[in-house]
Parts: sequence; structure tokens; C-alpha cells
Amino acid sequence: MTQICKGICGQKKAISMPNNLRYKSGQKRCGTCDCYFYTEEINCPCCATRLRTKPRSKRIWEQ
Repeated sequence: MTQICKGICGQKKAISMPNNLRYKSGQKRCGTCDCYFYTEEINCPCCATRLRTKPRSKRIWEQ
């Protein structure tokens, strides 16, 4: 099943901050919507895609 962004993410989008602090502050990223959210849920509130909780680059996470 293909995940499609429904446009709800614009209302729930988290504020901008440096990339290396996003995951440390508790934000999660949706790859389909390309947005960051503050949520306790595992799935995106907009498209139900699984949210990423860690950066892809380990170098940023270890700093």
C-alpha cells in the first residue's frame, strides 16, 4: 500500500532548529511528508508512515 501525504502535516509541523539537535530534542521525521514532529506515536499523523527517531548519519548523533 502506497503512503500519500494528506497535507495535515503543515498544521502539526515542529519549529525549525539545527539538524543535530532535532532528534536530541525529541523530534521525529517523516520521510514521505519530509516534516519533523513532536509526537509520542510511532507513525506519522498525516500519512501513517513510520517515523524516523535517529539520524541517518551516526557522526551527528554521537556529538
